[in-house]
Amino acid sequence: MLLLDSQTESQIADVSRFLSQATLGFNQRLLNHVTRTGIHTWLQNQLTYSPPAKDTFQKVTKGIWAYFRNALVAAHGEAAINGDGNNSALPYKWYFHMGWWHQTLNSQEHLLRQRVAQALSELLVMSDNSSLELNAVGMASYYDLLYNHAFGSYADLLFDVALHPCMGVYLSHMNNRKADTEKNIHPDENFAREIMQLFTIGLHELNSDGSHKTQDSEAIPTYDNRDIRELARVFTGLTASSYQYEWNTSFWDSSYNDHPVGFEDGIEKAYKTVPFVNMVDPMVGDESYHDRGNKTVLGGLIHLPGNQDVHAEIRQTVEQLVAHPNTAPFVARHLISQLVSSNPSPEYIEAVATAFGTRGDLRATVEKVLTYPLYHPVMAQQLPGAARQGGKTVQPQKLKSPLLRATQILRAFNVTNHSKKLWLPGDDIQEMLQQHPLSAPTVFNFYKPDFTPHGPLEKAGMMAPEFELHTSATSIGYVNLMYYWCFGDHLPLVSTQISSNPSEKNIAELNPDVLHTFTADKLFFDFTQELELAENPEQHDTLIDRISLLLTGRQNLPIKGEIKAAFSSYNNEPLWVVQTIVFLLSISPYFVIQEA
Repeated sequence: MLLLDSQTESQIADVSRFLSQATLGFNQRLLNHVTRTGIHTWLQNQLTYSPPAKDTFQKVTKGIWAYFRNALVAAHGEAAINGDGNNSALPYKWYFHMGWWHQTLNSQEHLLRQRVAQALSELLVMSDNSSLELNAVGMASYYDLLYNHAFGSYADLLFDVALHPCMGVYLSHMNNRKADTEKNIHPDENFAREIMQLFTIGLHELNSDGSHKTQDSEAIPTYDNRDIRELARVFTGLTASSYQYEWNTSFWDSSYNDHPVGFEDGIEKAYKTVPFVNMVDPMVGDESYHDRGNKTVLGGLIHLPGNQDVHAEIRQTVEQLVAHPNTAPFVARHLISQLVSSNPSPEYIEAVATAFGTRGDLRATVEKVLTYPLYHPVMAQQLPGAARQGGKTVQPQKLKSPLLRATQILRAFNVTNHSKKLWLPGDDIQEMLQQHPLSAPTVFNFYKPDFTPHGPLEKAGMMAPEFELHTSATSIGYVNLMYYWCFGDHLPLVSTQISSNPSEKNIAELNPDVLHTFTADKLFFDFTQELELAENPEQHDTLIDRISLLLTGRQNLPIKGEIKAAFSSYNNEPLWVVQTIVFLLSISPYFVIQEA
């Protein structure tokens, strides 16, 4: 089926652009479905779907780890992989990667929730580029927070994030003690700083439309070092809920598991963090090490009267930070930048910030982010690439991140394999594109929100965050990756076997040369419908338009003639025709630049 006869090209183009903002990828079937039912009906259905109780990222990841753990024990014996004089087999980061890709590429229902969770993961950054690489199940549990709260309260989400052991390890407030001047102990300030700078109020005071407030023509700082020190006192007294290690060894008896972690329980500090503690359940408080004094932050905007337990203080702190006038426009700009545009108009930001409110209503926020462009200009400027389509102006809005381009291509053509285990370790994607979920190089994400490359965009005062990842290496890497996917029979690698390397008895198989030999696991595109059209040269124009609408939201692209010329010598080979069209569109600016 090509297009719905009763719908106009502009309506289908609107739906395609909308779905490129609202999902991590969509196929022709979903494009046709949303065109029939309408954008608003689909959006409301997505916003009202409850998150699935089963098949969470944690459960899927835990199941994948159990699969490999059992295989490793069966092959080598527990004594060879328990870390007792050998390299221990642990739930390394690859098992979360496998679970993430399996969920992302298989899901057909919670597509908007999926997209928002990924966007939130680049705001509330936690990364396996740290010791967290040792616990994939904990990372999956953290991702479930983002997924489950995607349409809930930002205050509730931030509270759970503050208490998640993965964030406690990553921003070092796990095992954080109150001050003891005699022992020269001072609370760690890392999380206190980042919860303000990166998660809520930002560096400078904002108007409701995201513009900076000024004093004497200078931006006004939101906080200072005293505020950081004062807020750090809130996040004291937190430990993991219990000890937990995978194996019984000479240094670890399985009877230790599930025992509470104490600051002074006789256990060395090295064992009070990953991989020896529970990385799934929320951190717990030890009031003996929590600063229970009164606290005043941000000139009194946050006031805690003292004599309260750590959880109560964190709850109050989070709620007051989320209610701060800066947080709504700060989060609004982030979500707009992730989903729609790198340069939203002040009116757009203010509309989304109003929907966010003082509690952080993420459902209303996401709805406004996605519906505002249907009726209003997204940007204040009009760019040279702007064009009138369907009675409104459509123009370039942002460079899609490498990850988003990859997921959209894979989902557009229903990538699958015969084993039905879409367990992608992700190393090949990450190496070529320098991006993978929960793998940011720092807490500042993969790119700075205010980055802009030198040249016309910089001169115009515009931002283009994703261009920070668009280096000479990654841009060539992306083209090569698309070539491998389309022509080289080298789609992303899947691993369902343990390592065949005798010196690697503790991990899954990660060697690309070996993984390519597992035919049941090799991914392939489902080009069934496209091949039917490609068999008839008279349908090649129609085929190009069909795939163009799916990937770019446009028909009759200026490069259509060049695409036809590229396969003219092989136009009687249907697979080559389809592969050429997909490849040339996937590397074209019409696909990699998102419009609205």
